[in-house]
Amino acid sequence: MNSKNSTQAVQLPLPVSLPVDETFSSFVAGENRQLVDLLSKLANASGENGRQLLSLLSGQNLPLINIVGGPGRGKSHLLFSLCHELAQRKSSHIYLNLNDYKQLHPQVLEGLEQVSLICLDNMHAVAGIREWEVGLFDLINRVSESHLTTLVCTSEFGPSHPDFALPDLRSRLGWGITFQVQPLTEEERKTVIRLRAKQRGLKLSEAALDYLLNRSDRDLPSLLRVLDVLDERSLQEKRRLTLTLVRQVMESEG
Repeated sequence: MNSKNSTQAVQLPLPVSLPVDETFSSFVAGENRQLVDLLSKLANASGENGRQLLSLLSGQNLPLINIVGGPGRGKSHLLFSLCHELAQRKSSHIYLNLNDYKQLHPQVLEGLEQVSLICLDNMHAVAGIREWEVGLFDLINRVSESHLTTLVCTSEFGPSHPDFALPDLRSRLGWGITFQVQPLTEEERKTVIRLRAKQRGLKLSEAALDYLLNRSDRDLPSLLRVLDVLDERSLQEKRRLTLTLVRQVMESEG
């Protein structure tokens, strides 16, 4: 990952480099304002206070948030935002991307209940894999018994989805608060691109922005990857981000 777009977060036990530009301030909430506000409050009230906050909202003692939605909805962005906030406050936390489960072992989940906040990204990746489902079930039980930690999970499908083969795991996940991440409107996607371009010191004209949105895949990860290429090309060629350059990059990428 390019060093200008990443930073080292304070995490245990596996340090992971997280994108510095994926924070609460760069997340366009749209219809997801309630979720963003809750996570922001949680970042400022981690530990026992965070558990109490979720208990008041859900009526459950289990401090668990499920963030559910299709690819490109910003689920990982929200977890990165939480980790950045906690790192600034020097509050213990862990980010674990379960898309990487083949390079990991379920034992990595042991002892995580000792940190203030656990972020498990892409839970759906291990659905149906018994040793991982058992490990997650055991972790949730330990979190439930702990007075310290809060668990925030993302997945492409909800906690009761049959792809989670272990009934007890589905039951435990269902005890948490579940938020369905809503897609952004066309104008909100434009706002995201403008924000990310500004963070890179780039300025897109409306014509260039419209061309980018109309000629690329419409999901945000695809749009942002194109923006990364545009950023690199404009630096290499010392050119402004004009419609002509956008068109040339899109044609070469296509």
